Amino acid sequence: MKVTEELVEGLLCPDSPDSGDVEFAETVARNWKADFPFLLFVDYSKSFLEATLERGYTHWVVTFSGGKDSTTVLILALEVALSGTTRPDRIDVVYADTGVEIPAIREYALSFLDYLKNFPRIKKLPIHYHVVTPCVEESFWVCLLGKGYPPPHQRFRWCTRRLKIEPVENALRSVSHPRKTAVLTGVRVGESANRNIGLYRSCRRGGECGQGAWLNYSSRLGATYLAPIFSWSECSVWDFLQLYAPLLGYPTGNLEESVYNGRETRFGCWVCTVVRQDRAMEKITTLPRWNYLKPLLEFRQKLKDLGARPDLRVLRPDGKPGRLKLSLRKQLLSELLEIQEKLGLELLSQQELQAIQKCWKRGFGDVYRTRTTHQARAGKTL
Repeated sequence: MKVTEELVEGLLCPDSPDSGDVEFAETVARNWKADFPFLLFVDYSKSFLEATLERGYTHWVVTFSGGKDSTTVLILALEVALSGTTRPDRIDVVYADTGVEIPAIREYALSFLDYLKNFPRIKKLPIHYHVVTPCVEESFWVCLLGKGYPPPHQRFRWCTRRLKIEPVENALRSVSHPRKTAVLTGVRVGESANRNIGLYRSCRRGGECGQGAWLNYSSRLGATYLAPIFSWSECSVWDFLQLYAPLLGYPTGNLEESVYNGRETRFGCWVCTVVRQDRAMEKITTLPRWNYLKPLLEFRQKLKDLGARPDLRVLRPDGKPGRLKLSLRKQLLSELLEIQEKLGLELLSQQELQAIQKCWKRGFGDVYRTRTTHQARAGKTL
């Protein structure tokens, strides 16, 4: 079948529940591989997922962030579950709402999950949706403003485990079946240099990354981690979401334009101070719809700058900079509440506010208390 401008235009269909054309999508997948190389990646990833089912991994947990990669993996998993000869017994979709997600991507993620819950094509699949959050005492603002943790940086990245990993792992433990559960992630080579290093280290520890996919078993969690799009290029991901997924009825055709505002963007939390420059928020706030979020960008930069000043840190008993001074935390809390009121967004919950105030009363102030020998051994602070 020869690709013409009319046929390509037919791929760029509008996002609506009625836009799906599964029969046309199947025709595309069969006949257009030479013209659309991303379809070869689709075939391989589907075969990889089908093989995991045949190996007995019939319980899938899809870690969904709302980004392009996890959206691609989720759609691939659902399509394999619909069409494969062997089908998963259960599919759990887990979204970690950290409380500091970029509002644009959070809105997209939650709306996409709501769409799936009412999507007729997948109604019969055994899907369970989970939106997990960190416990209040471990939330970003309670740790930073209540306990005085300095803004996260490369040498003290305290946020990821508390906000994402632990809530997801807690959900995973409640449903995991050893040697039966496969956790599907959107990890790809080429996302960043740090991500590549981590993946290659994992391979040396026993993970498998050959043949374009990645697999690693976690004995601690009793689950196997899979990365079906491990070798996909960014262009292939975008082609899949813009050209192919909409034919199947998924509302992904406008993701690049309305949320990402272009390519080569990696999402994180809006308050992330680990990165030197928050390019994602900078790009998003140039869109008219999200322009009002610029105060978040400015507040994030203030956090980064003030947190790096030694004179605004309490000295630990060993003389090194420790927690943020209480006066600074009170100032930042006041400014955060002002921004919250101005934007009409909940940036800080009432439960978090109460937990912050409790921290201040419990001794997370400007003095590090000493420990007795007995308490030091027990790991307790006075």
